[in-house]
Amino acid sequence: MERIAPPRLLDREAELADLAGFCLEKQRSPYVWWRAGPWAGKSALLSTFVLNAPVLLAADQVWLVSFFITARLASQDTREAFTTALTEQLCSLLGLDLPVGGDEATRESALLDLLAQAAAACQQAGGRLILVVDGLDEDRGETTGPAAHSIAGLLPGRPPAGMRVIVASRPNPPIPDDVPDWHPLRDPGIIRLLSDSPHAQNLRRLGQSELKRLLRGTRLEQDLLGLLTAAQGGLSGLDLRELTGADLVTVEQVLHTVVGRTFTRRLPSWAPDDGPQVYLLGHEELHNAARHYLGHDRLAHYRDRLHIWADSYRMPTISGPPWPVQTPEYLMTGYPRLLTTTGDTNRLIALALDSARHDRMLDLSGGDTAALTEIKNCQDLLLDCPEPDLYALARLSYHRSQLESRNAHIPAELPAVWATLGQPNRAEALARALTDPAQQAQALAGVAGAVAAAGDHERAEQLARTIASSAQQARALTDVARALVTAGDPEWARELLIDADQLARTITDPAQQAQALAGVAGAVAAAGDHERAEQLARTITTSAQEAQALAGVAGAVAAAGDHERAEQLARTITDPHLQARALTDVARALVTAGDPEWACELLIDADQLARTITDPAQQAQALAGVAGAVAAAGNQERARELVIDAEQLADTLTDRAQWARALTDIARALVAAGEQERARELVIDPGRRARTITDRAQWARALTDVARALVTAGDPEWACELLIDADQLARTITDPAQQAQALAGVAGAVAAAGNQERARELVIDAEQLARTITDPYQQAWTLVGLAGAVAAAGDHERAERLARTITDPYQQARALAGAAGAVAAAGDHERAERLAHALTDPALQAWALAGVAGAVAAAGDHERAHELVIEADQLARTITDPAQQARALIDMAGAVAAAGDHEQAREFSIDAKEFARTTNRSYLQARALVGMAGAVAAAGDHERAAQLARTITDPYLQARALVGVAKVIGLPQAGHLLGEAFALGPWLTPLPVLAKIQPQEVLRIADAIFQEMPAVR
Repeated sequence: MERIAPPRLLDREAELADLAGFCLEKQRSPYVWWRAGPWAGKSALLSTFVLNAPVLLAADQVWLVSFFITARLASQDTREAFTTALTEQLCSLLGLDLPVGGDEATRESALLDLLAQAAAACQQAGGRLILVVDGLDEDRGETTGPAAHSIAGLLPGRPPAGMRVIVASRPNPPIPDDVPDWHPLRDPGIIRLLSDSPHAQNLRRLGQSELKRLLRGTRLEQDLLGLLTAAQGGLSGLDLRELTGADLVTVEQVLHTVVGRTFTRRLPSWAPDDGPQVYLLGHEELHNAARHYLGHDRLAHYRDRLHIWADSYRMPTISGPPWPVQTPEYLMTGYPRLLTTTGDTNRLIALALDSARHDRMLDLSGGDTAALTEIKNCQDLLLDCPEPDLYALARLSYHRSQLESRNAHIPAELPAVWATLGQPNRAEALARALTDPAQQAQALAGVAGAVAAAGDHERAEQLARTIASSAQQARALTDVARALVTAGDPEWARELLIDADQLARTITDPAQQAQALAGVAGAVAAAGDHERAEQLARTITTSAQEAQALAGVAGAVAAAGDHERAEQLARTITDPHLQARALTDVARALVTAGDPEWACELLIDADQLARTITDPAQQAQALAGVAGAVAAAGNQERARELVIDAEQLADTLTDRAQWARALTDIARALVAAGEQERARELVIDPGRRARTITDRAQWARALTDVARALVTAGDPEWACELLIDADQLARTITDPAQQAQALAGVAGAVAAAGNQERARELVIDAEQLARTITDPYQQAWTLVGLAGAVAAAGDHERAERLARTITDPYQQARALAGAAGAVAAAGDHERAERLAHALTDPALQAWALAGVAGAVAAAGDHERAHELVIEADQLARTITDPAQQARALIDMAGAVAAAGDHEQAREFSIDAKEFARTTNRSYLQARALVGMAGAVAAAGDHERAAQLARTITDPYLQARALVGVAKVIGLPQAGHLLGEAFALGPWLTPLPVLAKIQPQEVLRIADAIFQEMPAVR
């Protein structure tokens, strides 16, 4: 802000007082809009006001956040830049960490949520949140592509919690179309006219005079002006040194002194604390004037110099990697924006497809937002062409999918560690970035528990209630309830546990339901309702899970002080392992309560029970548990004897996982007995490790678990030493997914031990490692799509060879089923039928037969086609699961539609929609709409078909629907629809239709992407 504000604002006291009144007075509109022509002093006024707000407002409770739109600085005049800048300011004000990842809609939603949080916080403190936006006329958001939106369109129409908004601009251009009619910006009553400042006019004359002198100045002065004008600002002194060949001292001398009124400085976007300052023209009018005076040819010359400079980093002529660590920030942010505004699609495509460059951007920015935005801008530019480059759009779509899948292998435990480290926003964003629904639900549940443990119970509850999985939501609510009990709010805890109980009873999987109810029962007992807890436990139908729940309830009842009832409850458990565990828990509570004698009596019974357990792994674990409790009761000698017995049992185990778990329990018992050194030796003993050298992940987990036990026992120093071993061992794990998971576990334990800085380093290492993992299933899915597209393009032999390279049996069968339909469409019906009948999966066989039937019908053999359709239909009806049957019918609809039988496709789609409705799965219903859109298009109503396709909210399914319409309408309109589908959804979706229109283009795409794919294992 100091770079924008003048050293002293002259003769604007009345305007500053008016702005202060707008912020403080009660009876004011939520918006005010200061308007004036160029060089009136709008930016000078608002920057001075923001910079001096504490003095002007004389109220600590008023918070100001601001954004100054700057068209002459590339990447500082778009909705994305606005979202990023305000998010950073609001997170700083609220004491929150910055959110990570997410698409454009997610980031904008997060910004609006942060505005609401900040406004509410100000209001509660008796103040107000003020948003200042200068330069609405310089917003280039709507000009970056057909799907782009303006900054004005993101400003809240109904500012929350007393928030107010100050904007400034010239009278033109008009309000953007994406601002709704009811928005306050369309109210002429909010407009205030700002008179021209004579001091600003003086600066204008001086600036223009200096600009003209520069145009006639030395070669260096002309080059500095030309390069900064062509680059649209954002170049640092070091950048200009490389571009001009002049030394840095001379460059900065010119920029700082001779032309101080022509150039101004700003902080870099990605490294504002330690990055070099960047330069730009001092005013939009000066920038426009410079463009006019320089002319087209000279600007083109300077742009060519920028292109050569960028190429030196993209394709270095000397040894070294492309886009090295010292790559200028301008080449990552401003340069692609320059290419977008000048319409240089070829260079922009090269940047947007450069994986090494996007890896460097991830390192610098901490996320893929800038890379994904770059790809989107490139797609928008291509779609704006009369004939979209479908080859480029396909490759961009594939590259986007690779970026979006970076988070697919993040360990589900990792987000909770970020929450433990005090970064709940980053934790939630990372959890929501996980692509697998089950993994995401598990991660969110872990984050909710960690946030609750940190004391933010309200946010933890809100987070828990967003989890789609009933089992994981029940678990999360239970964890929040436990945290509330610990915090002394059992009433709130009981309310949550009622909901968790109801959720648990909706779980259809018996084992998951029993586990959820067991957790709820234990939490209810901890909340003090022991009778209700026991009733809950006894409603569990699975005997083993009931016993486990009763054991948990017994421990909670004992911890609450009702030891007699806890013992009675424990003795009702019939499973010896779980009864031994329950009696051990009661004994521990008695020791804590000061009654070691009673505890010892129970532990004798628990010891005897443990000896009756026939499973050696369970017996070893039970004896280890008893040993720990005996040590806590003060009988160290007996505890050591029990540990020896447990250790001997563990050494008889042949299952590596059971053995590692048993040793972990024994090590915990040794810690409880005060034998920390022996516990450490137990888990790091090289001789023992040699037995499981092939499963280092198990050892890393064992070391981590023992370290956690040491932390609980009050010995964090020993724990940290053990965690160093765990860290070193984890890094020797060859499987990257297991190594990432092991590092995540170590990070959580290190955080628990109090070493926050080291935990942060470990969690970053785990996150980065997880993003390097290549998913074999994703590779197989890619090959399935490529095989189908190549077959549709007519190269059947090559398609079958591609399909045979897929190692996953189901995916290989799916590829062959798709190939069968393409072979049939090419006229080889007999071979296609053989391929279809060779498939064993009924759904895939039905899909393949339907495709063959459509092709046979198109060839005129309607009788045989009818027979094949009946066969496919009968196969689909044998599927008992409604969801799977709906999927099969949807696939069949797509197959017959692809072959031209749109009437049959419509019937299959209607049936599929009915089956989908019975499952209450909106995704399946939307898939049925895809088939209906194609059928409507085939009937000739292309406009209605496109409208139907665009009612589908899922972008992937909308892409499929648009492809279905494109198949029917043909070129040239089909090219734009297919291009839009590439930009919306998976790159594979448009290929089959493109293969019919431009088969050679599909083969070209297949070659390019197959070369880009990681080696198929």
